[in-house]
Amino acid sequence: MRALNFILLCTSFIALILVYGQKYRSEDVQSQVIEYQREIATKQQVLKQLDADWAYLNQPARLHAIVERHAETLGLAPIKVAQYGTIDALPMRPAQPDAEGLGALISALEAGIDPSEQGELNAND
Repeated sequence: MRALNFILLCTSFIALILVYGQKYRSEDVQSQVIEYQREIATKQQVLKQLDADWAYLNQPARLHAIVERHAETLGLAPIKVAQYGTIDALPMRPAQPDAEGLGALISALEAGIDPSEQGELNAND
């Protein structure tokens, strides 16, 4: 009976220590959560301020005055309808993919050559 009481007493002490450890860990986590919430609130305030600044800087009346002031220096002019293209002016897709160019690209990649650094790929390489 004494052995059982001793085992139960030891188990109770171990459980007590574990419960207190868990309590302090949860308090640490709670303090971190509060710190993160403060940081989020601060960043949201900064974001609101930046949104307000962006809205002010992009006001059409303000931009129009800046454009008029610097139009001659920058060579700005209103867009004319003739500057827009039509859908008919767009090139059609090729009927077949360029097999020779694709083969040259694959061989260059296999050889460790960066095609973006080469002018044109040569199929004979």
